[in-house]
Amino acid sequence: MKPAQRILSALIVGVLSLPAFAQESMPDLPRSQTTAAGVRFIAGGIGHEQQQAMSAVQSGYNLRLTFARPKSGEYLADVRVMITDSKQNSVLDTVANGPFLYARLPAGNYKVTAMFEGQQQSRKVSVGAYQQPPQVFYFAE
Repeated sequence: MKPAQRILSALIVGVLSLPAFAQESMPDLPRSQTTAAGVRFIAGGIGHEQQQAMSAVQSGYNLRLTFARPKSGEYLADVRVMITDSKQNSVLDTVANGPFLYARLPAGNYKVTAMFEGQQQSRKVSVGAYQQPPQVFYFAE
């Protein structure tokens, strides 16, 4: 084998081993799920490492929701989230087990409802093919 071929071979082996190394060094990210309506989503963000992991995958989702307290900014978990399309069909109904919920929705208009400790908030969102600014739901104590 020529020196150039050895170098190329070593580079290829090194590059191919990077994904395995990255997965080992990355904290367990919550598994993405797919609803019956075909909507892919992920929820989580408990702790600093998981927040960083969620941040790393957010570009794969065009709707990002965050749940927090208004004054302190304290993040919230166990928020029920329901999303319906413009025809009032349910496309997502879940409990976010962390302060972030990211979803990949077809472009269109949706109603997002979030419920926490007896409080309910709804808003209409317009989702495009690309990532939208995050929607933050604040729930008072």
